[in-house]
Amino acid sequence: MLLLATSSGLSGLLTDGREFLAAVRLARSDALWLLLLLPLLALLNRFAARQRNRAFAAIGRPAAVAGQLTHPRRTRRWLGLAYPLAWVFLILGISGPRWGKSDEPGVAVGRDIVIVIDLSRSMLAEDMTDPKAKTRWEGARAGSLDLLGAIARRGGHRVGVVVFASKPKVICPLTTDYKHVKAILNDIHGRFPPPECKAGADPNITSGTRIGAALVAAIETHDSRFTGSQDIFLISDGDDPDEGDKEWVRGKNAARTANIPVYTVGVGHPTQATVPEPDHDGAEVFSTQLQEDLLKQSATDTNGHYVAARTGAPQLGEFFHNRIEGQTPRTIVGEDQVPQPKERYPWFLTPALVLFLVGWLRGR
Repeated sequence: MLLLATSSGLSGLLTDGREFLAAVRLARSDALWLLLLLPLLALLNRFAARQRNRAFAAIGRPAAVAGQLTHPRRTRRWLGLAYPLAWVFLILGISGPRWGKSDEPGVAVGRDIVIVIDLSRSMLAEDMTDPKAKTRWEGARAGSLDLLGAIARRGGHRVGVVVFASKPKVICPLTTDYKHVKAILNDIHGRFPPPECKAGADPNITSGTRIGAALVAAIETHDSRFTGSQDIFLISDGDDPDEGDKEWVRGKNAARTANIPVYTVGVGHPTQATVPEPDHDGAEVFSTQLQEDLLKQSATDTNGHYVAARTGAPQLGEFFHNRIEGQTPRTIVGEDQVPQPKERYPWFLTPALVLFLVGWLRGR
């Protein structure tokens, strides 16, 4: 019984330990690469020790030399760990460990990003070269997840998601819960878009690609208080079968009026691809191609940028980091203040200082 209780206790400790490590956040995680220098420092220390022993050997046998000391010191090998442990604690402290909630609520600083994903029929075309994302909609989802990963690495940014075909639907309002956004993105399926995205019996809808309506929905998802710190990512092939009505211009103009840049991402082959359009015999197909002019114009007129992913998976994480992340941040204030993780670096810097002191006293 005691053995079972002990085993259960160890299992509980391991579970608690895993949960604790999952809750730890590092403000400067890039500093952890300094840990790779510790083996090099250990080799240099060992080399110095050998040189010192050789110098003693030139004088005489080490035991005989030590016997000549007036006040010989007792060797405490465990003190030799003082400097290595001190360096580990120092590097961990520099990395800015945070966990728990601060006593004082802080503010969330970042940008607001709404991702707009095209789920119209043309996005079913299998003209992508990525084996894990053969269709256009899978490429759009992969690019969205890559973008989300870059956003989550820094934190503070809010993310929303809009999907559209004949109609737009907000499937995720602005949030800093990146796990929730990731789950939403993973649930997207191009063959089974939300029913609200279909035209149904609405006689006013003549196309299955309403880019303008989707951009308007994305603008309405944004918070008007934070103008200047907002972005829209539109991932689409731009192929609107009723392009002649210029419906997309309405969304572009609305974004320009709201001062929100639209970063358009073009997916699909720029020449031609086919999409199965099953009728009763399952044999009918229709042609589709990436319409870059429409996407470029939407980006240019809103002070955004066009990303030509084409048949490759969009690398939006790197684009966000290099071009957008350093722009004017949004600061959530007033009733929207959110508690920030508590800084815990003193827990590591204090023992580092003590261990450095112990190592110095040992070397005297």
